[in-house]
Amino acid sequence: MKETVIARRKDYKKEFVNGVSHKEILANSYKDVQVYYTVLQAGTTWNPEKYAFEDKCQFFIFVKGTGYVTTKQWSYNIKEAGVFVPNFDRENFGIYAAEELECVHIIANMSEYDIKDMKAGAISLPRFRLMSEGWTYDEDFKAPGTKSCMLVEHRNLGRFSTGATFGKGPSCNGTHTHPDLEQWYIVLPGSKFTYTSGGDTTIMTEGDVSYTPHGVAHSSESFAGEQLDYIWFELCEDGYVGE
Repeated sequence: MKETVIARRKDYKKEFVNGVSHKEILANSYKDVQVYYTVLQAGTTWNPEKYAFEDKCQFFIFVKGTGYVTTKQWSYNIKEAGVFVPNFDRENFGIYAAEELECVHIIANMSEYDIKDMKAGAISLPRFRLMSEGWTYDEDFKAPGTKSCMLVEHRNLGRFSTGATFGKGPSCNGTHTHPDLEQWYIVLPGSKFTYTSGGDTTIMTEGDVSYTPHGVAHSSESFAGEQLDYIWFELCEDGYVGE
């Protein structure tokens, strides 16, 4: 039976090695994706492992804290929640924490579809985008005042995409189902909302990470005084058919 799995921030035990705590969460939830909750101590520079184009694609979703990402040509300022996608192993990169910095590190296997599709055309990498830099859009199952923004656009990086939803309660995403999208939620600081998936209801708060398989009906709702803020990561399991 398909069901949502949630990793709770309160259960993450920090274990620092050279200033970095890098702990897998939601282990074995989905065959092509590994998820890590990563914390960098202030003053730490982290140089993550790099992967070849034919191997794995990485996403660093910044949740809390400040710092910057450096590549050969660019330096990106982490001043709010956002996402960084490196250019595989074609370019060195590092992540520096000005203060304690929390991020969710996603490593996704490249499929034959991803390789073929991204060779034909994809967004230029590296990609760094803060929430305030995403373009916003509306959906008919969202309550007025509940907004979403796109950070890595659908159909522009193989099966993968990321974006964010944000709204001040009372706010909601009505019940809906994705027939082909695997979906992860990363709850942002100060956020608290009620998440219903497959008929089960739970409260999600800052730092919690959920995985919901395709085909499972789900919704989220924040009440007065609460915030409905999260970044989502999606994977279209069999690729975008016909494109």
